[in-house]
Amino acid sequence: MRYFYEFWFVIGSTIQWNTSQSLLVVYCFLQLKQGTYLIWLNHYIKITTDKEWWEMRNKSLDAAKAVAACLVVFIHVSFPGQVGQIIKVLARCAVPFFFMISGYFCYYEGKTAEDKIPSKILHILKLFFISLLFYLVWEYIMKFLSGEDTGEWLKELTDSSHLKEFALYNSTSVVRAHLWFLPALIYCYAVDFFVEKWKLRKAAYCCIPVLLAMLLWRAEFCRFFGGFYHTMEYRNFLFTGFGFYLTGQMIHEYQDKMYQCFVQKHTERHIKWLLIVGMAAGAALSILEYSFQNAREIYLGNCIAVICLFLWLVLYGKEKKISPILAEIGRKYAFLIYLLHPAVADVMKKISHHVGIDSSLCYLWLRPLLVYGITLGMIQGVFTLNMRLKDCSRR
Repeated sequence: MRYFYEFWFVIGSTIQWNTSQSLLVVYCFLQLKQGTYLIWLNHYIKITTDKEWWEMRNKSLDAAKAVAACLVVFIHVSFPGQVGQIIKVLARCAVPFFFMISGYFCYYEGKTAEDKIPSKILHILKLFFISLLFYLVWEYIMKFLSGEDTGEWLKELTDSSHLKEFALYNSTSVVRAHLWFLPALIYCYAVDFFVEKWKLRKAAYCCIPVLLAMLLWRAEFCRFFGGFYHTMEYRNFLFTGFGFYLTGQMIHEYQDKMYQCFVQKHTERHIKWLLIVGMAAGAALSILEYSFQNAREIYLGNCIAVICLFLWLVLYGKEKKISPILAEIGRKYAFLIYLLHPAVADVMKKISHHVGIDSSLCYLWLRPLLVYGITLGMIQGVFTLNMRLKDCSRR
């Protein structure tokens, strides 16, 4: 009888852990008890497989990552005309979304955060160095083929002002501007490590409105008062990055409490529609801001829309039937699409110019979709080839 109580104590103590950790603890407990309850466990507890874990995952977040990667492509390879500019305005919520989802999946309880954040930093650091090396070689080839002075460009890479901008503002414009996201994310993880280590999470959450307000002031509202900031002075880890990162983390921490509160007060349906209205209002506000101010890196409407969207996905996304293909793209390929699509766009630009269709309206409308599709196809092809090579090596 005492073993029975001990067994359920172990089960109860693992409820807050993920499934794999819980099963490991239960398995170890059963082994220590000489396997007495192993047969009983097989009868009454269903072991969670990878397939079941996939079923429990909020696939709407993965699908949203695939869409966000597509929106990033539409920012860098835009559609023609005023319609293309409006699409770009709406797509500005993609990068904040990526920071939010990074913070969301970096929420851990207790000491687990200190254990897991360093591995995330090392993973992104490795990805950054590989991407940096790739684009250094790529840019050299592109400049050489275009007849530009590659020697002057190589000198710029080691210029102290550029190195300072990289260290302070995560600016990678001298190589490829879109790579700034990776060092910014590394900085976010590094700051979060010390936030967790010194138990300052609640204090960090209080900084969210301050960071977002400073971002919008520098990116947009200061211009009404004659002010001006360079893009890198607000498109960095602190303003564009950490505020949204913390927002995603906070939503993860309080998602269950929010949902339970809405259910108890019978307001979950009203909240769902309120968030949808918030998304639509944010999108409309972004377009209105663009009409008054022209192109900006981010708008107040983008912030409203992306926060409402993220809350909707977290609270109600599991209820929706999501395309498994879209979810798989978001889970496996979104990050790589973000990193590699500029190289694909460069090749397409060269080919279209050589063929003589670079000014064709039909081509210009298809170009962003082609860049996304070709990038995705290349990444998927490499993944498939890699899996087949692994299978062959096992045989």
